[in-house]
Amino acid sequence: MVLAQEFITLPPNECPYEVQRNSKFYPFFKDVLEPMDGTHIAAHISKSQVAAYRNMKGQVTQNVFAACTFSMYFCYVLSGWEGSAHDDRVFKDALTKGFIVPDGKYYLGDAGYALDDKCLTPYRGIRYHLREHYQSRKRYVIF
Repeated sequence: MVLAQEFITLPPNECPYEVQRNSKFYPFFKDVLEPMDGTHIAAHISKSQVAAYRNMKGQVTQNVFAACTFSMYFCYVLSGWEGSAHDDRVFKDALTKGFIVPDGKYYLGDAGYALDDKCLTPYRGIRYHLREHYQSRKRYVIF
């Protein structure tokens, strides 16, 4: 635990430089701290626990919650949750285990998280980045 605290630390309570310098994001996201997400990592466990660790795709995994800086450095990691656990449940547990979100600040999450005062998520049913998606398809067309 001591080693983790030395190398993985929560970001300062200020708007990241990557947001401040981009007029598309600032001042709209002036209270954002960093992005966060969950991922599934293969797990090798006893047969008696396989059901709890089986995720929606039928694989035996553990659900790992991570927050990182916009420079792609981890600032918080919580591992060990069953693969069947929902991302938002793991996030709520992280809030009880040292993951601090100061009042008035929030993290960016995907649709796997509930919208609340600590996590900003996309609007449901909105397709984002359509222009960027279309442009990327034009560049990489293979004949």
